[in-house]
Amino acid sequence: MKSILKGSAAALSLALCAAPALAQDTAADNTVMAVDEIVALGFRPDAHGPAGTMADHVHKSGDVMVALSWMHDSHGGTNRRGTAPISDAAIVAAGYTAKTTAMTMDMAMLHVMWAPSDRVTLMLVPSWMRMDMTMEGIAPGVAHGGHHALAVGETMRHTAQGIGDTQLGALVSLSRRPALSLHAGLMVSAPTGDARRKDEDGNYLHYMMQGGSGTWDLNPSLTAHGLAGGIGWGAQVAYLFRAEKKNAAGFRFGDRFTATTWLSAPVTPRLSLSARAAWSSEGKVEGHYNSGHNHAAPADRQANYGGQKLEAGLGANVMLGDRLRLGLEANVPVYQDLHGIQLPKRWGASAGIGVMF
Repeated sequence: MKSILKGSAAALSLALCAAPALAQDTAADNTVMAVDEIVALGFRPDAHGPAGTMADHVHKSGDVMVALSWMHDSHGGTNRRGTAPISDAAIVAAGYTAKTTAMTMDMAMLHVMWAPSDRVTLMLVPSWMRMDMTMEGIAPGVAHGGHHALAVGETMRHTAQGIGDTQLGALVSLSRRPALSLHAGLMVSAPTGDARRKDEDGNYLHYMMQGGSGTWDLNPSLTAHGLAGGIGWGAQVAYLFRAEKKNAAGFRFGDRFTATTWLSAPVTPRLSLSARAAWSSEGKVEGHYNSGHNHAAPADRQANYGGQKLEAGLGANVMLGDRLRLGLEANVPVYQDLHGIQLPKRWGASAGIGVMF
């Protein structure tokens, strides 16, 4: 919790440092329009945030938007303890006989948004997730709980996929001026993902391989964005609070604070580019599996989860007609301070396409 609060203070400063600049836009027929007219009609490609942001915009009364988004994270390289690489010998000395060598996570989300009024936008976001992990034996081990022990140099790959957690909630508009749009959000995450996944031997999978948190979670946020001529800017802070002490499997994931800020600029009336910085601080897993599980690798233990990350991203938003919007973004970590022993993140990507009705 102390590390989350420290990270939060630093990230708040980061999120508030986005400074607007100047430009103008044109409509599809090349007629010069006032900035507020462009935003009101939804022509500006960066009226929404970069593809990797969530709950970043609101709608006008009666608007309905349906979107599909995909997020991918890739982890690999040398395992780390904190900010420093850690050798296999040091991992063995810490009590482990295996390590993670590769990990990917893919999440697909359906976003349904409806604005019953200019003040309120309602959201429903079901999800689907897939995780893929490769383990390697680094020391002679003994099978635990009936699970096969990896020989030195032997690798094992396992995959888990299925329905993830479902978010629902509301965004409340506080200001709708083109120079400053401000809204507060409160999303509730329902534990529709399976947090009790087990392997073929009946042991729980690694915590990170579960399909959801298994707890009811709250996710309040505050988002600001606007225009100063031709440059768009935005900033968002959010906190994911695990509202239960443990799930049916006996554990809970750590709370997570995030802050992000971005700048965007239209290249044409229908294409904009963006640059974004994002800070996250996540607590360790608390509690403990209440049934058989392995302790051979760092991913099997609660202390090896969470930490602080600073990531940088580049993206593009494209208007395909007046009602269809495509967003793409790629990101890389520039700083990682990980709890315990973990495989660091290498890169990530996001894509989304949405249509207005």
